[in-house]
Amino acid sequence: MKPASPAAHFLSLARKNWKSGLTVALVSIPLSISLSIATNATPAMGIITAVWAGLVASIFGGSNFNIIGPAAALSGVLAGYVHTHGENMLPWVAIGSGSLILIVWILRWDKYILFIPGSVIHGFTLAVGLIIALNQLNFVLGLSDLPVHEAFLANIGESLRHIQDAQIAAVAVSLIGLVFLLVWNRYLPALPGPIPLAVIGIVLGFLTSKDLLPFSLQTLQTKFGVFDTALIQFPVFTREIFGRPFIATTFTVTLIAILETLLSAKIADGMTRTRYKQSPETLALGLANIVAGLFGGLPATGVLARTALNAKSGATHRISQGINAVSIAIICMLLLGQFIFLPLPIIAAILIYTAYRMVHHEHFVRLFRDHRTEFFLSIFVAAISVVFDPMIGILIGTSLAMMLFVQKISTGHAEVG
Repeated sequence: MKPASPAAHFLSLARKNWKSGLTVALVSIPLSISLSIATNATPAMGIITAVWAGLVASIFGGSNFNIIGPAAALSGVLAGYVHTHGENMLPWVAIGSGSLILIVWILRWDKYILFIPGSVIHGFTLAVGLIIALNQLNFVLGLSDLPVHEAFLANIGESLRHIQDAQIAAVAVSLIGLVFLLVWNRYLPALPGPIPLAVIGIVLGFLTSKDLLPFSLQTLQTKFGVFDTALIQFPVFTREIFGRPFIATTFTVTLIAILETLLSAKIADGMTRTRYKQSPETLALGLANIVAGLFGGLPATGVLARTALNAKSGATHRISQGINAVSIAIICMLLLGQFIFLPLPIIAAILIYTAYRMVHHEHFVRLFRDHRTEFFLSIFVAAISVVFDPMIGILIGTSLAMMLFVQKISTGHAEVG
């Protein structure tokens, strides 16, 4: 039998994967916008990242299912940095972390990152979830133009000090949106809740903008104005890339991006009974971040929720990620203007729901029941990460986990002797 031509093979793969790619794109658009805002960046930067990082990863990646794009795990880390240094630094963080990832790939150090203990990873994830959820207080309460502080807890305190100025409509819309997502996920899990909620939110925001409802809501338009729909926005060079905060943030993003990407690919393998190629996946992550940064995007990493959706929607090849990226680009060029009406309380509901879903609650229940020491280590890592910095939490948590492991081994040897 004559082998199929490359064009015929490509079309065959596209026919098998278009549905999963389009499905993930419909979820990725509201999530990319929301996660970009959670990072204190512009909505367009999230879209740029989803398009270019996803496209590059689909070409070079080692997983047929992993989706690379804006991630909650990085939003919690980057939000504080942007508060102090501005959103214009984010593309440079993406370029810097992408370059470091390539160095890790060349030296084959990526295999060691997976040795970080599970209790530390879950503690970090809990911290990021808390940071993302609590960062939505202003959107939930309908507050704006509050003083911005460098410390995360100081910003939370600032929001709570102005709680008497809360807008009832914003609080109600946020709570209703969150309940909608929880109920929808329980009874209609086949279609991700952020898709219909975003549509409902856009209609609601449009009506309030035209004074057709007896209340008002802050929307993306009131906060950011008209969107710049350009998918290429080259960053402006700055000397801040030589500063210590930039270098520290870049190292943190590098570690988390590799860890999250490889874990996401590994979990997708468990769902599909396949095996991803770690080296190409690490290479693709580095290149994806560099390209996303060069075109004005955010740092990117593997995102488990969208990866799982991709696998469950029938993906068979990494071309599904390319279709996802192209679909996002086409939809946004045609319809991004409508997203300016998306209310900030709806975005807050989506982000709080995302934060809730990223925490593995059953893991903490199991640890508390069977491994009390590891449970308290996870809580300690979460507390350090929230109060100080996620990277400090990971480093201290890993060091403590190693000490506990050595103590356990030593005790075991003593008992044998």
